[in-house]
Amino acid sequence: MLFNIIFYSFLAGLSTVFGVYLVYHFENWVKKRIVFLVSFSIGVLLATAFFHLLPEAIELSGDWFYWALGAIVFLFLIEHFIIIHSCKEEKCEVHALGITRLLGIGFHSLIDGIIIGLGFKICFIVGLLSTSAVIFHETAEGVFVYTLLLYDQMAKKKALFYSWLVALATPFGAVLTFLLISRAPTYVLGWLLAAAAGSFIYIGASDLIPATHREYNFLNIFLVLLGIGFVLTIGQFLG
Repeated sequence: MLFNIIFYSFLAGLSTVFGVYLVYHFENWVKKRIVFLVSFSIGVLLATAFFHLLPEAIELSGDWFYWALGAIVFLFLIEHFIIIHSCKEEKCEVHALGITRLLGIGFHSLIDGIIIGLGFKICFIVGLLSTSAVIFHETAEGVFVYTLLLYDQMAKKKALFYSWLVALATPFGAVLTFLLISRAPTYVLGWLLAAAAGSFIYIGASDLIPATHREYNFLNIFLVLLGIGFVLTIGQFLG
């Protein structure tokens, strides 16, 4: 199990770096098409939360709903305190300040690692689907991370260095989770899985869905449904 956690969490972390290097080498091409990856990520995140993480959490704990909602509220508060909104006329953009932006994104990657560690604690299929959900949205996040760092007028080499640090937070969170919860009671595992589901729901609904609305395209709808179908298919095939 530990090998799977290390391997897949490191792979998920590398997806952030992959997104960064995509922008580094193909900036204009990637920015025009990143919304399609975001759309697919929405379907994978939401389907993994509702079809796998929440059902497992419900079986393990009767208090799962507190933790699912608590994770959503917690992430909302974290984002609210580290992000400022700058609005000009009818267009609103979201900006964070300096090192605060990096801390927020790094924390986000740490949570992704925790979710992967929890997934493999349940079974291989939940771990694999959790990893897939993280990989798709972390690749998109890598694009955003690098773009935002450059927006702060950071040197390209320095931006790449910080992007690697953000990526390493994912395997760190996964291994730490494995070590800390290896002997935890099943109901605690249920709480954490519910919180993981809540975080996926929040990321998909709050962070990613608005991006698809800003760039409406019928293909976005298809890709969201394709992401859901991907999770259902993998679950049936490997379950």
